[in-house]
Amino acid sequence: MNKINLRKEGVLKLSQLKLEVSEQATSLISDYLLDLGSLGVAEDIKENSMYEISSYFPMDTDIAEVIDKLKQYLEVLKDSIADLTVGALTVEHIDQTSWQAWKSVLKKIRVGKRIIIRPPWEDHVALDDDVVIEINPSLAFGTGHHETTRLCIETIENILNTRDVGNVLDVGCGSGILSIAASKLGVQNVMGFDTDPIAIIESRKNAKKNGVLDQIKFFCGYLQSVKGQYDLIVANVFIEPILFMKEDLKELLADKGVLIISGIPHTRRDEAVRGLKPAGLELQHELREGDWVALEFLAV
Repeated sequence: MNKINLRKEGVLKLSQLKLEVSEQATSLISDYLLDLGSLGVAEDIKENSMYEISSYFPMDTDIAEVIDKLKQYLEVLKDSIADLTVGALTVEHIDQTSWQAWKSVLKKIRVGKRIIIRPPWEDHVALDDDVVIEINPSLAFGTGHHETTRLCIETIENILNTRDVGNVLDVGCGSGILSIAASKLGVQNVMGFDTDPIAIIESRKNAKKNGVLDQIKFFCGYLQSVKGQYDLIVANVFIEPILFMKEDLKELLADKGVLIISGIPHTRRDEAVRGLKPAGLELQHELREGDWVALEFLAV
């Protein structure tokens, strides 16, 4: 799963640094790499239950210095995190040719029953009530090709098919894909926010491209800045911030409102359910794809 950080426009040459590490330290290391100047960070679970962190730096970055600082930080973490495992550390240079190679890999996909997500180079003739979303892949989380994004969109679609939803809050909107999906499925009042200003720029671009910018309000900030109450809140982020924000999320839910969380490894599903229950959030439904789950909670 990816952090909510994007590449800068016009950056065509990058250094990609990859590190395998056990789950306990993924968020700490990702945040540290962002502090070192990374343009974006992605985290993906491997078959051996290790996590691979991919971070991207401008080509003119002194990558040797970044690696040296990262190794020093890992030594500090080893002293404070029990059973921390650190695997291979590699560096690869990516140029415009590598970005263009995505076109042979990232194709249009169907999510749920109605949503078609396509990159700009893929055409699609809409059938019946298909809802087409165009997203330009970048280093942003939320192209629709990751399981957590697909699970969120499918859950949103299921909820909108069974109940009236007047407004939606998208926590950590990234590329804006979840806000766009909710809007194109008929929700008239959508708000999305992210702590990264570049993510907000990207979200607005994608919303405008899909003709729904007038229906979505994006802002850069934190959950504490959100006012009002929402029929549906969706948060496709890591479990740690979800548990930290659980009381605030509950306060922002309308009576019988629904919270969708994704970005949750199936191995931590029970932890998420137990953690949210004291806040008055009860599990209603869940979807699983691969190693990930999306959980739907009702405010009680």
